[in-house]
Amino acid sequence: MQIHTLAEAIPYYGHDAYLLTVAQDGPHTSHVSIELRDSTIGCAVGASAARNIVREPHVSLFWPPTEPGGYALIVNGVATGEHQATGVIMAEITLKKAVLHRPGPKPDDGNGPCGNDCRRLTW
Repeated sequence: MQIHTLAEAIPYYGHDAYLLTVAQDGPHTSHVSIELRDSTIGCAVGASAARNIVREPHVSLFWPPTEPGGYALIVNGVATGEHQATGVIMAEITLKKAVLHRPGPKPDDGNGPCGNDCRRLTW
């Protein structure tokens, strides 16, 4: 797999992801459909995720591997929420870090921030 940018990764992994926010009592995971914009990701969120973003704006998006032994896609960012006139709550996530990650030893050409097989992506 030769993916170097988030723009290349999204069509491969799909527009459906898991949004991870932090609630008062711990982590909260919700399913979202995303739209990649230059250096942000937009998505509609539910009321719980919207409350969590106000309280703690640092969020992660997660896509599981598409095949056994494959890379997961993890995107970290800072979110803001906005209530639309239609009643939908839209989140805009400013991108901070995107990586392809899988367990295993860090390869010689690995450029990720951890000791596993982790590859940093640009937007």
